[in-house]
Amino acid sequence: MDDIGNDVGWYYYQDLSAAQREIMHLYFYIRGINQQVELWKLFAQTQWWRWIRTNLKTKKIEETLVQGALRPSVFGAWEYIFPEECLAEVLTSFKVVDAGSSIGAEPTRKNKAGLFVLRKLFGCKKIPKKIYEEAKKIQGSVMINGYWRGISQLNIPGVSIHIIGYKEDVRKKVEKWGYEQEML
Repeated sequence: MDDIGNDVGWYYYQDLSAAQREIMHLYFYIRGINQQVELWKLFAQTQWWRWIRTNLKTKKIEETLVQGALRPSVFGAWEYIFPEECLAEVLTSFKVVDAGSSIGAEPTRKNKAGLFVLRKLFGCKKIPKKIYEEAKKIQGSVMINGYWRGISQLNIPGVSIHIIGYKEDVRKKVEKWGYEQEML
């Protein structure tokens, strides 16, 4: 729904090219005890992220919250969809703040080659070290002052996340919506 209650479902994206429909993906494998993995997947889908877009009429930046989306991908991998500005925070919430915690924690030629092939298959990029450094600086759990709730990492015992890579978003001016935004 948009700000005035109109349904803005998938049919609005039909007139956009495939490249313009691209959204930010974080590709990864999940391993662990099945019931714990299922719990992790449920929790991952309850995460909300700040989304920034520009109002074309007022030229002001507007912020709102959007829910992260988790969906199965190919070869048993998963992809998580979220606003591009949130990559470091997503890594923090997934408790993956070190490049060594991806598939093949040891930087052997075989592991590097395997990740390179997976990234090519998924059409994604390696996460830069500066993003991991930024993720390390972000507090994993947050208490909200004045409220009886907080935000915490998806730290489920018996589950490990192995990052493959990510795809960047496409930004587009959509006159009929009145916004310049990434195409979630």
